[in-house]
Amino acid sequence: MIEKRNVQNDQLPEEWVELVKEAMKSNITKEEFQRFLKEEKEKRKKRM
Repeated sequence: MIEKRNVQNDQLPEEWVELVKEAMKSNITKEEFQRFLKEEKEKRKKRM
């Protein structure tokens, strides 16, 4: 199950920071990552 948390004061939980760092070390561009997130969001909307 996916756990959703509220982010307060613009502070990311450490696990999210690590995930972002991992993405930054990969060959994915910011634009590709944004497109991926947008596509995943659309897929989730369709499932509802």
